[in-house]
Amino acid sequence: MVLDCLRSFTDLEELDETELYMCHKCKKKQKSTKKFWIQKLPKVLCLHLKRFHWTAYLRNKVDTYVEFPLRGLDMKCYLLEPENSGPENCLYDLAAVVVHHGSGVGSGHYTAYATHAGRWFHFNDSTVTLTDEDTVVKAKAYILFYVERQAKAGSDKL
Repeated sequence: MVLDCLRSFTDLEELDETELYMCHKCKKKQKSTKKFWIQKLPKVLCLHLKRFHWTAYLRNKVDTYVEFPLRGLDMKCYLLEPENSGPENCLYDLAAVVVHHGSGVGSGHYTAYATHAGRWFHFNDSTVTLTDEDTVVKAKAYILFYVERQAKAGSDKL
């Protein structure tokens, strides 16, 4: 699930022995950790999933299906200061998905799904076809484009 990917990306990570830092107080190399936080959320959130695995000799496609929400992706728990953002600023709805078809890095084909006026469309080179949400959520996403959910008309921000 894309939430698991986000959680893994932002989890506290203990760095290995090759990444020790020099403590200026004790003058010794120390173990360290790192953690990613988001300081400010964008209007359009692009999530690029790792679809290719590189080693010294091989380049393979990661073909694992990653579940993703069409509506209501909540990004609040990944913010550095979540209390400074209202709940409406942290919810995102899916606008488009890029999919890589094929088995390799140097080959394959890209298509996209995008929504307009509440309907989903599949873009494949020179053709655009109407599709449904069930087809979109089954796609093996490569890049997900989410847009910030707008506050409903008539609701006041305090």
